[in-house]
Amino acid sequence: MNTEVNFHPSTELLQKFATGSLSGGMNVAISAHVELCKFCRQQTSEFEAKAAIDWLQMPTESDESDFSDLVAGIIKQPQIDSIGSNGSALNEIHMLDHSVRLPKVLAKAAAEGLVWKQLGGGINQAELSLDDETQCEFIYMKPGSQTPVHKHQGSEITLVLDGSFSDELGHYNPSDFIARSGSDVHQPRSEEGCLCFAVLDKPLTFTKGIARLLNPINNYRFRRSLARRAG
Repeated sequence: MNTEVNFHPSTELLQKFATGSLSGGMNVAISAHVELCKFCRQQTSEFEAKAAIDWLQMPTESDESDFSDLVAGIIKQPQIDSIGSNGSALNEIHMLDHSVRLPKVLAKAAAEGLVWKQLGGGINQAELSLDDETQCEFIYMKPGSQTPVHKHQGSEITLVLDGSFSDELGHYNPSDFIARSGSDVHQPRSEEGCLCFAVLDKPLTFTKGIARLLNPINNYRFRRSLARRAG
């Protein structure tokens, strides 16, 4: 993936990633982008170094409690099984006429295999259970496909892994990291086909056509999925 990267995580997100204060799904998405993007890899290294210095400079009397809080936070983080049932990571996803090599963290996350579902309109989805706060999924858009027009009740992060797609706000290529909020209404479409990894913290809402009838189902499935993982 040597395509120039035009879209990156915000400075705030990279800082939170460096200090381990994001959800498991968000950490995986940013980690995958950082692996693919030299610019963000350098920024992350700088933020991690600063976080380490800040921690070392904490007052002595608070070291023990701060360290305990840090350890407790790490233990509470959802853990990813890095080895699949066949003893190896899923290094590639096979598309129509070629294979897409995954960033290491996504290969580990998908180690147990992927179950693809057809959503209609040339869109396919394979979910990953990475935490109990977000919906994480691979999305494959066949050439010439598009999603229904929608907005988000929360935030959506999309990392392009192969191919490209466009929406009302831009055109996105491999390694691009796209953030959408509740104020954005868009309709992703792909002429050549596209494989992405997406993380949502709230369900999306279709805003036009018959797809709006699916909104109650989307809301229910999202809540049920998170509740099942939390339980």
